Amino acid sequence: MSVITPQWLRGLFAGLILIVLLFPLSAEAANDSRDRATPLDVTTNSVSDTLVGNTGGAYRYYRVNYQGGNAPVLFTLSYQPAYGGGNQAFGFNLYGPSGLSFAGQVTGTSGSTGTAQYTLANGAAMSILVQVYNYTSGGSVNFTLTVSGLSGGSTTTVTSQSNTTPEQAAPVTTTNASIGGSMLGNGAGAFKYYTLRYPGGNAAMTVTMNASPVYTGSGQAVGFNLYRQVPNGSSILAATGTVSAQDTNSATISATVSARSASLYQLQVYNYWNGVNASFGIQTTGLAGPAPAASGNVDAAHAIVLNSARPGATETLTGNGGGAFNDFLVSYPGNQSQLSMSVTYDSLGGASPTAVGFNVYDGSILVATATAADDGSGVFSAIWNYQNADAKTLGVQVFNYAGGATTAYTIYEVGSQ
Repeated sequence: MSVITPQWLRGLFAGLILIVLLFPLSAEAANDSRDRATPLDVTTNSVSDTLVGNTGGAYRYYRVNYQGGNAPVLFTLSYQPAYGGGNQAFGFNLYGPSGLSFAGQVTGTSGSTGTAQYTLANGAAMSILVQVYNYTSGGSVNFTLTVSGLSGGSTTTVTSQSNTTPEQAAPVTTTNASIGGSMLGNGAGAFKYYTLRYPGGNAAMTVTMNASPVYTGSGQAVGFNLYRQVPNGSSILAATGTVSAQDTNSATISATVSARSASLYQLQVYNYWNGVNASFGIQTTGLAGPAPAASGNVDAAHAIVLNSARPGATETLTGNGGGAFNDFLVSYPGNQSQLSMSVTYDSLGGASPTAVGFNVYDGSILVATATAADDGSGVFSAIWNYQNADAKTLGVQVFNYAGGATTAYTIYEVGSQ
């Protein structure tokens, strides 16, 4: 006996088959379980997704092959909306072998965007499982996960092994860098040293360290200090890292400094935990970039552009009573972002501090004048901070009205396009 299938029913079956073929995983994401983790590597080191939460937990999983050797690898999760520093409803965890686990820590918010990070440094190569989680009830979060510092990549990392004294300090030469290493502690202290260049202008320079294992005694045996180098050749303690978060396997230690003048800082990483080898990964932000020698910018027509690729310059300027000038241009991005300008003097050349400094122009309109002042350590600098809704190009005119006096200075901007 034959059965005749109506035309409309055959069309319905065909449509259902097409939907299944086109959207076989529409009900769930491909990487919502550990065994279906999406691989990330040096060529594909970033991924974006949307994760809708539930109170039982919603997840995305990623797999990363960490190269070991205490190389610092930075995991960064940027997400919208931002939930703030104390909320554990959205974030990420890292899982290694033998129960090893680390929790990403919120490092800041900007508008509606939050950022959580963890810098992994370990002597052993291992497979790392990254778990992004959302425990909000129906909350939809857009996120981007980025992994920096994997073997073969271009991220600036510092892993010096011979920098155990201040004289052997390893230089950090970029505005943002990752540092990694390990130290066997002793009661008298084991140390590693790094040199950081700060741009001045009261801009924030932040050092965040993830250290493992967690110290089991009282006080803080593993951490870091920041020392500012001053003109007489000595160093003064500017900041000590404090524990901002801690889980079973690691502690997050951080410090932020801001100061008037551009200067060198020495980062001292220490381990007083006798007989225990501590691994550390450090992320530095807000450091000064290149400041090559400048010349020829004696008027607005020959102004030198300062930007993210060249945020600074060094120059000399011989004054006269009518004024001598060096001109620079800065492209300000608007949107109420913070712009910091600083001119720090290596030498005033006998000039009065009030005779040297800089003017800021918006077109032909004078916006501000900053003159040199002692920052309290014998270093003279002029600074200016700015926020505005509108994007614009600002003219910065360094001046010297002290006749015959030659000043030597470094100019930095932080916050331009």
